[in-house]
Amino acid sequence: MAKAGVLTRSRSTKSIAEDEPPTEPHRTAKWLLVASGKGGSGKTSTSLNLAVYAVHAGLKVVVVDLDRQGSLTRWYERRPPAAPPLILWEGTMSDAKRAIAEIGALEDVDLVIVDTPPGLDDHPDSTRLLVEKSDFVLVPTTQGTTDIDSVVEWMGFLRRERANSAFLLNKVQRTHTRYSKAKARLNGAGLLCPVDVRQLDDIESTHDHGVGVCELRKSRAAEDLGCVWDFVKQQLALEGAAR
Repeated sequence: MAKAGVLTRSRSTKSIAEDEPPTEPHRTAKWLLVASGKGGSGKTSTSLNLAVYAVHAGLKVVVVDLDRQGSLTRWYERRPPAAPPLILWEGTMSDAKRAIAEIGALEDVDLVIVDTPPGLDDHPDSTRLLVEKSDFVLVPTTQGTTDIDSVVEWMGFLRRERANSAFLLNKVQRTHTRYSKAKARLNGAGLLCPVDVRQLDDIESTHDHGVGVCELRKSRAAEDLGCVWDFVKQQLALEGAAR
């Protein structure tokens, strides 16, 4: 049985309107897709932290975990009872269409943040559906050459689809020569979030405790991710959402 606040999709549980075709009721929720082709780029850390900033800004937020590894789900299960509530939808990439329909049936949702697995090429139909649904696509990457190669190719697809999208440099070491080279390549391939995220222990500790960096005392990472939230908020036109 799904616990309160969780919409879950499993093999043994029937979903909402199992025998009826999905519908698209009118809604105003903004959809943020966090996606890149490589693992280890910080997609889940980015997703959960932006969700926490959003809920502290007074928004009703759904986080969608489509990665079989379930890292976002495990983080959600560790979330302290006193923390501002989020709604979780669990599934896999093959459930994308149903996730859109079921979340669309919820009332008064302001923001939906979708965390995706690596290997998006293995799910072309679901990937295209999510890109079409999203109001903004955030593409996290490290400063490594193979990661940059992968996301530059992915951004090419997003631009052909005319998706509103931007890169986010994650886990950066700003003193490395590779950092400046990565920024130059990404700026040449698409929009780059003006603030990057350093490789800091604070970000890893959010997974241990089910919190976001803005809920940690004296978190250095809050300087970075707070600015990323400001950037995403502007891209999504979430007026009135304070940091």
